[in-house]
Amino acid sequence: MKKTDDVIYEHTQVENILHHVNVWFLPFRWGINTYRGCEHNCIYCNARYTHEYLGLPTGEFAHKIIVKDNAAEILDKELSKEKWNKKWTVNLSTVTYPYQPAERQFKITQDVLKVFLKHHNALMVTTKSDLILRDIEILSEIAQTGFLNVVLTIPLSDEELQKNIEPKAPSFQKRIDVLNKIHKAGITVGVTAIPLFPQITDGEKDVEKLVKIFAENGADYVIIDLLNFREETRNRIMPFIKEQYPTLVSNYEELYKTNYCDKEYAKQVRKYANRVIKKYHVDKYDKMFSYHKSKSI
Repeated sequence: MKKTDDVIYEHTQVENILHHVNVWFLPFRWGINTYRGCEHNCIYCNARYTHEYLGLPTGEFAHKIIVKDNAAEILDKELSKEKWNKKWTVNLSTVTYPYQPAERQFKITQDVLKVFLKHHNALMVTTKSDLILRDIEILSEIAQTGFLNVVLTIPLSDEELQKNIEPKAPSFQKRIDVLNKIHKAGITVGVTAIPLFPQITDGEKDVEKLVKIFAENGADYVIIDLLNFREETRNRIMPFIKEQYPTLVSNYEELYKTNYCDKEYAKQVRKYANRVIKKYHVDKYDKMFSYHKSKSI
């Protein structure tokens, strides 16, 4: 176990690395997480509950990172199975980002990418980090020999606000630079502008500004959705709203009577979001999909 500042890295050996994802509307059916826990510490993250599976409190999600040292070795074995189909898309990753700060030191994700290249397996990489550019040559080879779809999380452009919402994530401009360079490398790249914060970052002009920037920098598609309060996200978001936007507290209480934003409000946001997405031609959603959808092996 190694500690860096307020982060503890705990190394582990895993018996398996692929997991099945049974969500019909997603463009993949398999996932892999090279780490558990995430140092980005975004207040809207609803994956913290997964630390409970490890017998850890959710509060340690950003401070105790599980490093899967043998991830590449195990993945190689799993992709070598006779029943495995290399056209089955695997999302790297489904719970925690593969290019969080730990990756600079441990390079688990880089080793895993080399395995995907070896097997020419269909791959989706989800990240919000500029560290992905370190591996752009490997990613380009994967794209040339099979299927690759890079998805960047970029929910807002206000860098001051970002410091409060995504305290350890790369800046907006760094992520836009990544978008541009991934596009120029000939790799399919999409953007998830998720989550939008109601009455803070979801205004029609704000959404159009975002989508226009994404389009100008090579995005093939853009997906937009609103903040949700799944798991214990409400317990982090509401104190933030009370401190930073006290006049919106009652509005948020009204909008979030459940874990999801009021349906009519969300419908209106999606309506103008879809309009500007079509306007800037970032609706090439067919590029999200590989050749084959799998059920299970």
